[in-house]
Amino acid sequence: MTRYVESARAAVAAIQPGDKVVVAGCSGVPSALLQGIMEDSERLRGVTLYSGMLCGPSNYAFMAPPYDERLRYVTWHMPHAFMKGIAGAHVEFLPISWARIDRFLRDLKPDVALIHLSPEEAGFHSLGVSTGYNHSAIQYARTVIAQVNDQMPWSFGESRVAVSDVDVALRVSRALEPFDQPTVDDPVLASVGDRVAELVPNGAVLQVGVGGIPSATLNGVQRRGREVSLYSLVTDEAVDLARGGGLCPIRPGGPSIVAVESLGTQRTFDFVARNELVQMVPSIRMQNPVELSRVRALYSVNSCLEIDLLGQCNSEMLGGRQISGIGGSIDFIEGSWLSEGGRSIVALPSTTGGGRSRIVPTLAAGTPITLPRHALHTVVTEYGAAQLYDKSTRERREALISIAHPDHRAQLRRAMA
Repeated sequence: MTRYVESARAAVAAIQPGDKVVVAGCSGVPSALLQGIMEDSERLRGVTLYSGMLCGPSNYAFMAPPYDERLRYVTWHMPHAFMKGIAGAHVEFLPISWARIDRFLRDLKPDVALIHLSPEEAGFHSLGVSTGYNHSAIQYARTVIAQVNDQMPWSFGESRVAVSDVDVALRVSRALEPFDQPTVDDPVLASVGDRVAELVPNGAVLQVGVGGIPSATLNGVQRRGREVSLYSLVTDEAVDLARGGGLCPIRPGGPSIVAVESLGTQRTFDFVARNELVQMVPSIRMQNPVELSRVRALYSVNSCLEIDLLGQCNSEMLGGRQISGIGGSIDFIEGSWLSEGGRSIVALPSTTGGGRSRIVPTLAAGTPITLPRHALHTVVTEYGAAQLYDKSTRERREALISIAHPDHRAQLRRAMA
């Protein structure tokens, strides 16, 4: 039976010093419970927190002094908050793709899972806007502590959590954390999005992430009047597409959006609430290439920071610093290869904001290869699309140079010689 408590500090009393604690991520971050950990951090010295992305910079306050000397943090998504100097020294990056998170948690055998739920209905809660890795955390953890929020909407799909699975619960009423993505009116990104949209046929099942390229892609699809289904995330741009009539069912009678996270503003969260067009599923389903192979005409669209002339992509490190994670891009690329009529697309602007070419002769020594050369099908910039999978190493170099910024093509050709 669930034991309800009156304060966050009372809720985290079930955590013991040295415990391994998995924290729900994205807009499902249990911020009240994290606050309770900070309040009790002196007692909880040696606790290790594990999570993906936590929306809202304030939710990383546990890595600021004095908490950073008491708590250890392991993450598979290095957040922007760390780049702004919030984090202390006790942050460790776990290089793992989303498809492997379930197995990681199974082998980790966490002591505690901190999750974020809707109020109970008929013996169940809902994970609402964020299913993520929560089902895995609940399954493998010794103790489940929940933040039960009357502002967390009920969602359809595989988002239910039995009341009996929750050991300790804290009732709260607080707004969900939006995804902090600045609006960028960038003609180059718009051009890249249009180029991608040209490759996406009507009826495709489209996977996009978050950021400038995914937003531009969905806007480009809408401008072209395409009808697609969405697989992976619900974002503000996805809501715009749905309200503009640009969505079709993935299968007859089925949903138009299957998602693992809702990353947007309050209007995205409102859209997900009890919406039969949307099914929320756990990451073990969403980012599983075997499951993805059963999706017909899966078009995966991902981006990267830079790509070399072999077709190797770096999506996570800039200037020698880890600024992102591996995420699910490689999982979706593998799934789209196996999908009947599927295609994977890596899209990026040809240059950085400072004018440096994102298509480079070779990746710098020590740079991680997020996407290996054999994984890529098509690369898109504002200058066109280069199909790589059927090209020799010489042909793919030529194809990549043809979509580089004109100011950098001569230098790339000299490097190729």
